[in-house]
Amino acid sequence: MSSAASAGQDSRQQQLLSCDRKLQGAKAKLQDSQRVALETEESGFQVLSDLARQREGIERISGHVQTVDDNISGARRLLVQMSRRATIKKVALWFMVLLLLITIVVVVYFLCFKPQ
Repeated sequence: MSSAASAGQDSRQQQLLSCDRKLQGAKAKLQDSQRVALETEESGFQVLSDLARQREGIERISGHVQTVDDNISGARRLLVQMSRRATIKKVALWFMVLLLLITIVVVVYFLCFKPQ
């Protein structure tokens, strides 16, 4: 019986060693999984930080674009006003030229063709 008990005890000891090895393997896998999870979390925080910086840059650029758009709109209005003024001045100049020509024609008529 002692050999049967010894064989049973050896079998039990082998089972315990096998379970211990499996437990150590599972523990190593768990630690590796924790390490991967921490690395992933750190990577996620870095991505979020980069995205926040990019968002700030986009918002700043959007503000600059709005300012440029306002400046362009103002410049366009100013150019339209200048064009209108130039057209009005051209019309006024041609009117004066026409009036001057009529005056010259009238003066020449009175000087040359009107009997005295």
